[in-house]
Amino acid sequence: MVVAEREIVSAQRVEYRMERMPIQDHPEAHLAELLDRLNELGKQSWRVVSVDLTHHPSYSPAAQPSIPLPVLLEKKAVAARRVEYRIERMPFQQHPETHLSELLDRLNELGKQGWCVVSVDLTHHPSYSPAAQPSVPLPVLLEREI
Repeated sequence: MVVAEREIVSAQRVEYRMERMPIQDHPEAHLAELLDRLNELGKQSWRVVSVDLTHHPSYSPAAQPSIPLPVLLEKKAVAARRVEYRIERMPFQQHPETHLSELLDRLNELGKQGWCVVSVDLTHHPSYSPAAQPSVPLPVLLEREI
């Protein structure tokens, strides 16, 4: 009996890229520009691996507007699919458990529509972070294939 050996070679090759996004004065302008740029990159099959949507002075007093926001992206060399992005803004509830419960319900609704969470800072609530501002909704970055 002869057993043939086969070498398994992964066809999954990945390329990474770092985008540096300027921080706009107004948080909504900042998120809108970021979303536009991510959608442009998504059409080229680039997918977000990491981004901190709360890195803006309105969310974090430690954020420095002069330092661009880094976004880590990846693209699979084989069978790369185009993607689109969406930013959902979740209002804060007084109690963190109520906030997390409502967030989970909303994410499940979006998940049924094919949206996947790419980035969210679940600790960005006044009970977890004294610098958090309950009047500023929590941004959640979502992605789905197009």
